[in-house]
Order: sequence, then structure tokens, then C-alpha cells
Amino acid sequence: MFRTRPHLRTGEKPDIFGFMKSLRRYPVSDRPVFITGVTHLRRPILLDHPHLFLDCWLHERPLAWVVLPDHFHVIIDPTREKLSQGVHLFKVTYSRRYRAISGPGRVWQNRFWDHILRDETDLQRHLDYIHYNPVKHGLVSSPLDYSHLSFSKFIAGGYYTNDWGMSAIEFGNEKFGE
Repeated sequence: MFRTRPHLRTGEKPDIFGFMKSLRRYPVSDRPVFITGVTHLRRPILLDHPHLFLDCWLHERPLAWVVLPDHFHVIIDPTREKLSQGVHLFKVTYSRRYRAISGPGRVWQNRFWDHILRDETDLQRHLDYIHYNPVKHGLVSSPLDYSHLSFSKFIAGGYYTNDWGMSAIEFGNEKFGE
């Protein structure tokens, strides 16, 4: 039988924010990282000003990316800054610029989801997920038809063919931070 925690017996709320402040991320400098960021309350605002997304990555340029109405996925190589600092700088810069155009309001959910890419297979799987994401969400029938992602860059580099992603791609139970 589970024992009741003291804070639940007295009616106090647990200090989840104290716990979350102690969340530690592994320092990475030699591996790319997959990141997911989500808007506050999943408001569909990211395509209001799509040019802001890449402009606001001041120090870390995304290697691959997709921007959807309420979230984004990127792969970055955090070599110059700590991962959390780089994402924080992006979110603050984006928020300030967005609010300057669209008015006041919160832009992002707190925190972000990250995954250190461990090998070439892991990298390939996450690149596929990024580029298939607009199809997965029903926004287009082919990644080639979506303009807010890095797919055309990868086609030009010979990494994908023009018809890639036109048939369903399964990702199983893998987690991508959505």
C-alpha cells in the first residue's frame, strides 16, 4: 500500500516548481540535439510571422527545423553555449520580437524537450520526423508542399528525393516531445 505524503495530508500543494528548478541537463558539445518547443496554451501563433523563427537563433543555427502553428522541432549543434542558455536566448529574443509586432502576451510554455542524438541512425530518425511532421499533422500531403522547414535544403544536398514522405511513415512509440 502507498503511504500518503505529508504535504498531501495537510492539504498543502507539492512544490513541483522546486523540483523542476533542479532539473539538470547533460552538457553536450560534441553531439547534435533534437529540441521541441511549444507555445503557451498551444496557441497557433508561430506562423503569424514565420521569418522570426530562424532570425531569432542568434548563436546556434538550426541544422534542421520545422515550424508548425503551435510548436517547433529543431536539431542544433550546441557548441558555443550551454543548451539551456541557447534555447532560453532564442525564446526570449523570439518573444520580444513577436510582442513588438503582435502586442503583449506570453509566447512559450516553460521549458523545452530535448534529446541528445546518439548515432547516425538516431539522427536519421529525427531528421525524418522533422521533415514528415507537417504531413503527420495533416497540414500538407508532402513535405515538399510545406515552406516552414528545412526539407528543400536536404533535397538540394541529396539527402532526400522529391517524392520522400508522400507515403505514410511510422514512428512507433518513439518520443519526440509533442
